[in-house]
Amino acid sequence: MSATATATPTDGRAVGTAIACYTLWGLLPLLFMAMAAHGFTAPEILAHRAVWSVFIAAIVLLLAGQSAEARQALSNPRIFGWLIVSALLIGTNWSLYVVATTHHATLEASLGYYINPLLNMAAGAVLFREKIDRLSGLAIGLAAVGVVIQTIALGHVPIIGLTLALTFCAYAVIRKRVQASAQTGLFVECLVLLPIGAT
Repeated sequence: MSATATATPTDGRAVGTAIACYTLWGLLPLLFMAMAAHGFTAPEILAHRAVWSVFIAAIVLLLAGQSAEARQALSNPRIFGWLIVSALLIGTNWSLYVVATTHHATLEASLGYYINPLLNMAAGAVLFREKIDRLSGLAIGLAAVGVVIQTIALGHVPIIGLTLALTFCAYAVIRKRVQASAQTGLFVECLVLLPIGAT
């Protein structure tokens, strides 16, 4: 069987997974706003997200067969320490996003995730020596222009958006350096945030 034939299904699954993830991500504000409309406060929404995420992350971890890796990560002070930092960063990101989407600041929150890829590419170039070709540079330039236009339309410095972008970029940098799979890292992070969500 050729390499092309074996790679295509994997590529198709990756694209499908990405589309599904970003679709669900895009629909999250509707869920948060609906919960707020039924009397849930932002801390209550965050508590539900923190608690239920542990169960979902555990199921994903078991399906991936990485429970042994999770135990190793929890017993390794260096890995566990960095995952605590990444958990606090993503917890801050979640918190701000929920507050923004339940307090009529969804546009500014969305701007933050539009800024985030620009920061990720900058971090990749500076911290990981990744090369930016001309086409990528053009894409960054166009995205930067879009950010400026949206900021002008917003009418003020997008503090919420910038904070969301910075925390998510810092989270991505740490996770890139930590020797733990996506499933293991997510599960450990959810465990770290569980006590905060349960209080």
